[in-house]
Amino acid sequence: MAFGATLLGASLAAGLASGAPPKPAPRPPARPATPAVPLAPLPMLPSIPRVRLDVLKTQLVVVEEVNLPRGDWKNEALDFYVAFGAPGAPRAIDARLLAVGDGALEPEDEAGESLVIDRAPHRPASAYPLIGRDSMAGIVVHLKRESLVRAFAPGAMAALRIRTVLDLPEEDSLGARGVVVRLGASRGTPLTLGRLSLSAKAGAQNPTRAEARLCGPDADPTPLAIALTPRPAPPPSPPAAPPIAPVLAVRHASDDLCIRFWTPP
Repeated sequence: MAFGATLLGASLAAGLASGAPPKPAPRPPARPATPAVPLAPLPMLPSIPRVRLDVLKTQLVVVEEVNLPRGDWKNEALDFYVAFGAPGAPRAIDARLLAVGDGALEPEDEAGESLVIDRAPHRPASAYPLIGRDSMAGIVVHLKRESLVRAFAPGAMAALRIRTVLDLPEEDSLGARGVVVRLGASRGTPLTLGRLSLSAKAGAQNPTRAEARLCGPDADPTPLAIALTPRPAPPPSPPAAPPIAPVLAVRHASDDLCIRFWTPP
C-alpha cells in the first residue's frame, strides 16, 4: 500500500511540474432518453355547463365549471391541463371536484373536494388538454382515483370547478372592462358551452350592461346571451343583433370567450 501511494504521489507531482492539466475522468455513457408514453384516448366527453363572473370591489372571480361524465372511465387517476385566461396571470386559482346527482344538471354540494394543482408553463405530456391551448401557461389539475370514485357514486357525473381570482380589469376607451375566458376541446371537438352569468358581490357596483362573444381567428361574431344579477333596466332600444344561447353558437377548437361589462362611473 505504501509503495502504491508513493507511485501515485510521484505521478501527480510530475504532472503538476510539467504544467500538463490532469486528464478528466471518463464520463459514463449517457442513458437513452425514455420516450414519453402517449396518453390513451380520454374516456369521457367533457362539457362546460356554465361560466360565472363575480365582480368584487377590486377583483374579478371567474368560475368555470366542466362536467365530466363517467363514460368509459376505468378507475384510473386523471390529470387535466387548464390554461390561464386574460388579462394577466391570476392572483389565485383553485380547483374542486364535485358530485352531480342522478338526473341533476349541476352539483348540489357547493363545497366539493379541493384538488392538488401545479402551475406549468405549458401542457405536459402526462396531462389531458381540457381548457385553453397547450402552449399557454396554466395549471395541471390532479384527480386521484379515489376522488373520482366518490364523485361518480351519486349519479355517474362529476363537475370540475376552476375558480380564478384576477385584479379588476381596467376600463377601456368605451368604459368597459374585459376578460378572456379560455374554452377547450376534446378529441378535436369543441366542448359544449352552456349558461353565462355575471353578478356583483360584496358591495361592488352592479354592472349596467354586459356583452359576451366567442373570440378567435375563426370565431362566430354573433353575441351570446349572458344573465346579469341583479337584473338591470332594459335598454331604450334593442340591440341590432339579438344574442343567442351559447349552446347554439358555432364553436371552433381555437375559440375563447370574451366578456365585457360596464359599471357605473
